Amino acid sequence: MAALLAPYAAGRGEYFAHLLIRRFGSLRTIYSASTEALVEALADAGERRTEIAAAIVGARRLAEAASRETLLGVPIETSAPAFRRYLVNRLGSRREECVMVVFFTDEGLYIAEDLYGGGQRSEIRIPLRRTVRRAFDLDARRLIIAHNHPSGVPRASASDIAATRRFREVVEALEIRLDDHCIVAGNCVASMHAMGLL
Repeated sequence: MAALLAPYAAGRGEYFAHLLIRRFGSLRTIYSASTEALVEALADAGERRTEIAAAIVGARRLAEAASRETLLGVPIETSAPAFRRYLVNRLGSRREECVMVVFFTDEGLYIAEDLYGGGQRSEIRIPLRRTVRRAFDLDARRLIIAHNHPSGVPRASASDIAATRRFREVVEALEIRLDDHCIVAGNCVASMHAMGLL
């Protein structure tokens, strides 16, 4: 962390690395923090705080792109260890609840993904209109939804189940298959399909 921050921290990279670790509790949580939260935590850095936050976010985006490459060119199953690791990397340490929609070809090949911040709600909101529009734009035939539980409990709530079933009814009427809805909590991934909840 200190080495990453060094070019932006005017000789105080180690100080700011320790400051961020104290503020967020772990490297993993720093990694998933929003730009706004990083800038706020770096108040001591003065005008450089925006550059330091941008460096962290840039490193995150690079790591996410490298991780995403492992999904390309092979059919994806939600039980595959590489896919589960990817979900954990993308959602596992986020403090706010987020929904990710992953788009696939009919053969199960990765096309794209969209990530939606949901805030601190007790009920997930799957963006139905945007997802359907995007699926048509991409000619996607299959979807996987994933969302995180910042509480650390990877159990589907009644509202998770109800929202997923409503979503599934709509997209499947449009000939788009919902393969699964995964719940990510820390390092755990629970599949609603495997639990018989879809």
